[in-house]
Amino acid sequence: MATRLNEKKAADLRPKAEGYEVRDEVVPGLVLRVGKKGIKVWDVVVQTSPKSRQRIRLGTFPTLSVKDARKAAEVAKETASRPGRSRELRTVGELFERYAAARAPQMRAWHDVQSAWKVWGEARLAHIRLTDLSVHHGLDLRDHVALHSSPLRAASVIRYLRPMFAWAADERIIDVSPWATLKAREKAEARERVLSPAEWKGVWQAAVQEPYPFGPFVQALMLSGQRLSNVAEMRWDEIHGDVWVIPREKIKATRTEKAAAHEVPLSGVLRALIAEQPRLGPFVLTTRGDRPISPGSRQKDRIEAAVNSAATLTKGRPLEPRETLSNWRFHDLRRTAATLMTGGGVSRFIVERVLGHADRGVTAIYDRNLYREEKRTALEVLAATVASVD
Repeated sequence: MATRLNEKKAADLRPKAEGYEVRDEVVPGLVLRVGKKGIKVWDVVVQTSPKSRQRIRLGTFPTLSVKDARKAAEVAKETASRPGRSRELRTVGELFERYAAARAPQMRAWHDVQSAWKVWGEARLAHIRLTDLSVHHGLDLRDHVALHSSPLRAASVIRYLRPMFAWAADERIIDVSPWATLKAREKAEARERVLSPAEWKGVWQAAVQEPYPFGPFVQALMLSGQRLSNVAEMRWDEIHGDVWVIPREKIKATRTEKAAAHEVPLSGVLRALIAEQPRLGPFVLTTRGDRPISPGSRQKDRIEAAVNSAATLTKGRPLEPRETLSNWRFHDLRRTAATLMTGGGVSRFIVERVLGHADRGVTAIYDRNLYREEKRTALEVLAATVASVD
């Protein structure tokens, strides 16, 4: 049976004693299979060679709408028409390893992709055969992350991992991305959170009391104004006297091939802090010696609890909601550090150099000054904001 499917027609299809198929008249090869129990599955028949065809499962209705099923079917047919590629990869875990080797050097947000995989994706996807992977695995992952973290985190995990399957389809490792129509749903709003002077000093005091490695991590984050991943992955061989040189491959840049190493002159306080840390391996901050730390919500929550507990003891009464430290993230420390530097008289231009932001002005092509001393002065201004804190 063939018909011009739409949402109502697809929804009105009822199960029969035996399963049956309805062919879509709009996209040749697209069929909607209706099972005996009423489950409706989208398939598309593609021509893989002049003498052979293959049926590819796209998803189920209504999770995959008629409109989206047609898009996925067109992608599958277009992909099937390209020259074949090796199919030696068997599982999603093996695919991630291939994806990492091919894309990590070019991706500005690879650290986030790898984190999404290690923390959330690997346990639920790595063992799944590529031939069995479907959009339902993506829905399951999204629901799992939303339940154990937040809908916003779930959306970001899908955004970071979904391109892997599109890449695999482009490379002809798989026929079509099974997550092509999987929606991330939530979208993060741009944050503007800056800690107040009391909150900033409270976090510093709590970090001083927090043992190695996470206490020194928070202190270094506050004193350097650098990204969380760069501080967490700081290596001893990146410290050259009173300058921390972050390698170009760790720099977040739109064009990674044009990224350059980033110099962070160490303030006296930060230099002393780094010198005090034990040498357990190549990383300055580590729990195992052979790998860096991975700060997360547990460490942040400990700092928050310590700040609020100290404030309660100081005031001698329960805190009002407006008096508590809440709704903050580690990245807010970087924004606060920038605000404190400009508030201390440092120009925005120098603050941008401290943060490692790209200078997109035409003059940048000719100006090769590293501004080392100006950056050092700016970071001493930042260090002064915690110097008087016990």
